[in-house]
Amino acid sequence: MELNRFLQGTVSLLFILAFSPMFAGMVNKQKALFVGKIGAPVLQPYYELMKLFRKETINADSASFISVISPLINFASVLVAAAILPIGFWEPFISFNGDIILFAYLLGLARFFQILAAMDIGSSFEGMGASREALFAVFAEPIFFFTVGSIAFVSGHTSMYDILHSVRLDSFTVIVFIVVCSISTFILAVTECSRMPVDDPNTHLELTMIHEVMILDNSGIDLFFYQISSYIKLFIYSVILTSFFYPFSVQNYWLALLIFLVVMVSISTALAVTETITSRFRMKNIPQYLLFATAIGILNLLIFTFSG
Repeated sequence: MELNRFLQGTVSLLFILAFSPMFAGMVNKQKALFVGKIGAPVLQPYYELMKLFRKETINADSASFISVISPLINFASVLVAAAILPIGFWEPFISFNGDIILFAYLLGLARFFQILAAMDIGSSFEGMGASREALFAVFAEPIFFFTVGSIAFVSGHTSMYDILHSVRLDSFTVIVFIVVCSISTFILAVTECSRMPVDDPNTHLELTMIHEVMILDNSGIDLFFYQISSYIKLFIYSVILTSFFYPFSVQNYWLALLIFLVVMVSISTALAVTETITSRFRMKNIPQYLLFATAIGILNLLIFTFSG
């Protein structure tokens, strides 16, 4: 039994590692198509990762050991968080009661070390990006606990596997509850993954960047770790969103797989559309945007609780 669970968890983790860059490539390809361009191929993220992996790593003269270990800790934290996330009917590599808290704080640990590394360089631009990242994290973390946490509260489970497999779209009230949770989680995803309208992943203006300015001085394998970590985070949140829509609570395996693929493609399209038709918010408006997501999460939980 334990061997079977180990194999299932390993396959799930390898699935996330293998396909997270492709998901990011799908979003970028659709963004290009929406504005009338051909765009880079869907597999472009893999080419970029291979190029970074082969390049030499050069650290700034002012960098300490923090800058050396932070990329690896960032990647390891995100990877362990991915090991908690269930894919399909398989049990994740790590699963226990309360692992939802570990999941949230592993992603927080990754962010913490990335902020430390940005400040360690001593660059004013990277320090500015670290300051913004820390500020927005304060507003982003409550969104997770009032969305995924609210489903945990309603279902009575505290394990990610049990929470995401307990979703039953069997009444209108539950459907509305899940849809509102999905909106909040989508806002959380674009914030945590530094996408529009919170941040622009394609900008080259240091004064307007958040995530990208924090890794300006990284190269080679360090930049490889940061880049693949960002792909995995985007894929993780997309899988969570997909799990809200009942794909793995049905008994038919092929129907569940079809639902999973359709919703994942729909999420990639939604991300591409959002980044195409919206402009980046002013920095002073981003906390209000995140507080809106938190507020609708709290209101959604209260309405569902009292209506039930």
